[in-house]
Amino acid sequence: MSSETRSGFSSLLDMEPGSALGESDWYTVTQDDISAFARLTRDEDPYHTDPDWARAHSPLKTTISFGFLTMSMLTFFSHQVFAKLGIESGDDTQMFNFGFNRVRMPEPVPAGAEIRGRFTFAGARIRDNGGTEITVDVVVDIKGNERPALVAEWLFVAVRDDG
Repeated sequence: MSSETRSGFSSLLDMEPGSALGESDWYTVTQDDISAFARLTRDEDPYHTDPDWARAHSPLKTTISFGFLTMSMLTFFSHQVFAKLGIESGDDTQMFNFGFNRVRMPEPVPAGAEIRGRFTFAGARIRDNGGTEITVDVVVDIKGNERPALVAEWLFVAVRDDG
């Protein structure tokens, strides 16, 4: 990386795999969040959207977050964690979601539960076609629950605009 200082995104290249990046603040997943997600995705499944139905028919006796809603919170959580590290997209660098190597959702998130993201650096490499590919292990915890809501290996690409 030319003469730039090793800060921001490029500082990830100096990290050892397994280094903790940090954790986000806790976030309460509300029924309003779940219902808005249902409307947006055109999925009005009563397990998620109808508290009365869920009390009567669900083994959990409550509505639960969509797994994809929980997954979509990763962006919100990552912005918090990266900002605490001084790693933010800006005028000269943009971070792109590159996808996932794996995702598992071992535990449902009940409406009203608090969740947070925990991020661990898994690796980074300079890509042949430009940019830095960053791999992050992420766990979404449910407050008061031993099992996580989500475990994933997430890929980003950071691209500098040297223009």
